[in-house]
Amino acid sequence: MRQLLFTAISSCFLIQAAHANHPLATDDTGTQDSGNQQVELNTDWLRQNDVHSHVMNFTYSYGLLKNLDIYVNPPVTLSSPSGINDIALGLKWRLLEDGDFSLGLKPEVTFPSGDPNQGLGHGSASASLTLIGSYQIDSWAFNGNLAAYYNRYRLLSDQQANRTMVWRASASALYSLNPKWTLAFDSGIVSNTERASDSSGDNHASSNPGYFLTGVMYSPNPNLDLDAGVKFGIGCGACAAQTHRQLGIGVTWRF
Repeated sequence: MRQLLFTAISSCFLIQAAHANHPLATDDTGTQDSGNQQVELNTDWLRQNDVHSHVMNFTYSYGLLKNLDIYVNPPVTLSSPSGINDIALGLKWRLLEDGDFSLGLKPEVTFPSGDPNQGLGHGSASASLTLIGSYQIDSWAFNGNLAAYYNRYRLLSDQQANRTMVWRASASALYSLNPKWTLAFDSGIVSNTERASDSSGDNHASSNPGYFLTGVMYSPNPNLDLDAGVKFGIGCGACAAQTHRQLGIGVTWRF
């Protein structure tokens, strides 16, 4: 049961952050431009105390306009119980540009393609909206996200255990050492997904898990990125949504 619960919560947490440039959890306002495409494939190993999980994400993005992308993301849990999770479909719209500063919006809908009885999905459609800010100066790029999630659950047990509304705030900084190598830093906080009985006396019910992430990106050419990163949970060690350690690698191809 513990493995099943962690699989469900970790899958949900990864979906919420899956569409940033891996290994980052914070997205930027960059889009593909009209007619261009991007494929991202990454995999992560997660640990919460003695519970381990392995997930994979595939994201396909297509540039509808210069400043508007559409993307689809079918995440998969590779560890037991394995299977596809809820598929996400979304848009990323860069709505404002002013010199080195830009703002974007990212609405997203997730469809109940995973099996909630196996902890692989919500069993009902859900939605989210993310506000994105990006700023570039010299070799530095800074990004910030503020996101709200409306999660619906089919199973009564999930409805009783999880909150419907969840928010996330995060920020990242990237430093380009040269055209091929980039260092990445990311930190954020997400509201506790557990309803955690306010009446049960659980102190962690009102705590919100945070994280710090660091990674590196290698770009052998302008259209290919290889990355690796490690994420550490900060605070709320008892929270079901808190991943204590996460190690991931990924590849991104633009064409």
